[in-house]
Amino acid sequence: MIGNSNKIILILIWLTLTACTATGGGNKPVQHVAPDPKAAEINMRLGLNYMQRGDYKTALEKLERSLQQDPNLPSTHNTIALLFQLLRETEKAEEHFLQAVKRAPDYSEAQNNYGVFLCQQQRYEDAEQRFLTAIKNPLYSSRAQALENAGVCVSRIPDNEKAEKYFRQALQINPNLSKSLIQMANISYQQNDYLQARAYIQRYQSISQWTSQALLLAIKTENQLQDQDAVASYALLLRARFPDSDETQQVKKGQY
Repeated sequence: MIGNSNKIILILIWLTLTACTATGGGNKPVQHVAPDPKAAEINMRLGLNYMQRGDYKTALEKLERSLQQDPNLPSTHNTIALLFQLLRETEKAEEHFLQAVKRAPDYSEAQNNYGVFLCQQQRYEDAEQRFLTAIKNPLYSSRAQALENAGVCVSRIPDNEKAEKYFRQALQINPNLSKSLIQMANISYQQNDYLQARAYIQRYQSISQWTSQALLLAIKTENQLQDQDAVASYALLLRARFPDSDETQQVKKGQY
């Protein structure tokens, strides 16, 4: 999944990946004899823990120490890239994302995280390719999330046809992805398929907390279906939960 939430980004980190050493050139991992790979792994984990606590200074110290102990550890490059992303040091973040995927091309978590980073930089086509690379790994447990991220990203191009394809694929793997459900509701609404939009909204409602955007979409959908009782119910909920939102002001003015 895309967004600015640190928590969502951090969940995607693969903690169990160890150092990758191999000979060869091109896109193959770079050969390196690590002076202390176990210590590098420990410092990577410590850096991640400090980052999750919001102690970015100590996190950076631990992660830099980890790279000194093993410059070839993909998980450290991935983690420090996430940290630089949080610190808005985009050039350093991209440098380390590239190092992570260069050393371990099948490291799907890094590919997915790099895709999220690229999408935030509005490099949508590049981001899409990273998400597609992530899902090629049959052992990747978060393929549905990567597909959802791809859908969100291409929808910003906008390319609704591709977005719909990715959201459908994501929901085939995990039917309870709230972002994919509400995005499919929005796409259905745009296609004037209001009954289908209602169905997706009801599925979304059963598994997720309302957002002001989702409630507005529900109001617009029920208005098109001429169910004014449902419109009134959703509008009441919107005003109660999000009184200061733009969506509430829009509904008050009857702009739906």
